[in-house]
Amino acid sequence: MMNDVHLHMARLRAKFIRHRAYVEFQEQFDILLHRRRAAMAVGASFEAEGIVLTGASGSGKTTAVDQAVTKHPDLVQPRVGQEVAEIIRLQVPSPATLKTVGSTMSEALGYELVRDKSAALIWQHVRKLLHARQTLFVHFDEAQDIYLSKGAHGRNEVVNTLKSLMNNKDWPVGLILSGTPDLLDIINLDRQLQRRVRLIHLDAVSWLSHRGDVTDFVMKFAAASGLSLAVDLKDDMFSKRLIHAGGNQFGLIIDMILCGIETCLLDDGNMLTVAHFADAFRRKTACLPALNPFLAEDFLRIDVGRVCGGAMTP
Repeated sequence: MMNDVHLHMARLRAKFIRHRAYVEFQEQFDILLHRRRAAMAVGASFEAEGIVLTGASGSGKTTAVDQAVTKHPDLVQPRVGQEVAEIIRLQVPSPATLKTVGSTMSEALGYELVRDKSAALIWQHVRKLLHARQTLFVHFDEAQDIYLSKGAHGRNEVVNTLKSLMNNKDWPVGLILSGTPDLLDIINLDRQLQRRVRLIHLDAVSWLSHRGDVTDFVMKFAAASGLSLAVDLKDDMFSKRLIHAGGNQFGLIIDMILCGIETCLLDDGNMLTVAHFADAFRRKTACLPALNPFLAEDFLRIDVGRVCGGAMTP
């Protein structure tokens, strides 16, 4: 029975829910991809552009990029023994320096550096590899980390390095940068970079504008799981609690819904209740009832991003 529950939950988690920012990102990515391929087909020169996708942690940025890329089965992904890699995707490593990011890029392109090199030489090598593998796009996830720890000089070096990928005359590469809103600091530092990228933001979820959507998600996931809904899950107070428990972030709210359903199924329940969500939140955070947004009367005072181990972290 337990294995059946986990298989069912894996299928639910594999489902993707389209939202405004995803649709906008997919449209912009499709345009840039088709423009590049059309320019290649006619042998025309091409000015690479980029997309910047920002949102708070847990908003669903990485998932949105994943889905948009998988919509193009003809987009050649990196594979062992295959020369072409039309898109390279990497999470910015920690610590994030131009050397570590460049080395990670080199490895993603199939070439592991065996000796220490300067950042300038590493990125020169990366640009040659991008050309050799006919890479059209590079996606940097958590891209703000390349920038935040730098001083003024280091920040200019980051901007110039990113621009060097787009401005390479031999093989310009489009950029996809995803990260927190701090990422906009990189873009606003350089007018040329501003002109060459398209900005998309994943807005926070609010009860006033999204309560109908959130209630609909609960109902659909519950129905797909063969569960009925307790009466109190259909009222406005529950949707307020759920949105707050998810930090007003789309991805975290969906995860909270799935955790509540999982708790119900593992308890052999057939009706989804507030108690299942309260228990799921407790298991995630080890919080006391007074700090559980599904139980506390004054739940809006709880900073769910800081609830841990029964107390508010400093």
